[in-house]
Amino acid sequence: MQTTHPSLEKDFSAQQQLLSNPSDRVALAALIDHTLLKMDAQESHLSLLLEEAYQNRFRAICVSGSALEFLQPKISALQAQGSGLQLCTVIGFPHGNNCTAGKVSEVAAALEQGAGEFDYVQNVSWVKDGHWGRLTGEAEKIVRAAQGKLVKVILETSLLSEEEIFHSAQAAAQGGVHVLKTSTGFGARGASQADMEILSHVQAEHEKKHGLRLGIKASGGIRSLTDALTMIQLGATRLGTSAGVILVNGLNAPHTGSY
Repeated sequence: MQTTHPSLEKDFSAQQQLLSNPSDRVALAALIDHTLLKMDAQESHLSLLLEEAYQNRFRAICVSGSALEFLQPKISALQAQGSGLQLCTVIGFPHGNNCTAGKVSEVAAALEQGAGEFDYVQNVSWVKDGHWGRLTGEAEKIVRAAQGKLVKVILETSLLSEEEIFHSAQAAAQGGVHVLKTSTGFGARGASQADMEILSHVQAEHEKKHGLRLGIKASGGIRSLTDALTMIQLGATRLGTSAGVILVNGLNAPHTGSY
């Protein structure tokens, strides 16, 4: 029997704290997945990402699979000291159209290297062809491979119609995915109000039907405190952004083209 993933309780708690007090920077930080997915990211950049995440008490760092070997010993040491910082990685990134077996293998390898959360990209081609059963089946296999760790599906909403967003989110939720995520940060746009309204509707329907709470991760284009608070008000329980430090300081970040 499925149950709501325990990590989501922390996310919902921080979300409610922030909604009741928008100036609560601690609650905001607890919703941020501090992200670095650029192709040219170096170890010095990864070290800075980790330091910023630890100092600001962000929820997680989100990095490519090749960065796990470098980061895992460092984040394990912080966790041993009581830090709740999570190590998240991406699967099938950024296109999502590699085979399911390949994605499952990525999850297994990342799990061995200490990943505690997985953001996988759905197969948008299957969405366009209406293969909802395939999408659900892939979700089930990825969730099973993650062995109880938190799984988020990246829908890449910039490529989808409203109907496609709705049905693909439903398909992933039926497959046991824990969090519905808008974007890779490499698409034509990031999260929008319309995206969030659709995902909130799927979230509400899923909880009513199955008694399970789903998280929502808004990502892509969140460059200011106003952006962040707007997404939280629209239902986000996580924010994927490379501008986390700037957000918790209430400033605006220059646009860099991704995350």
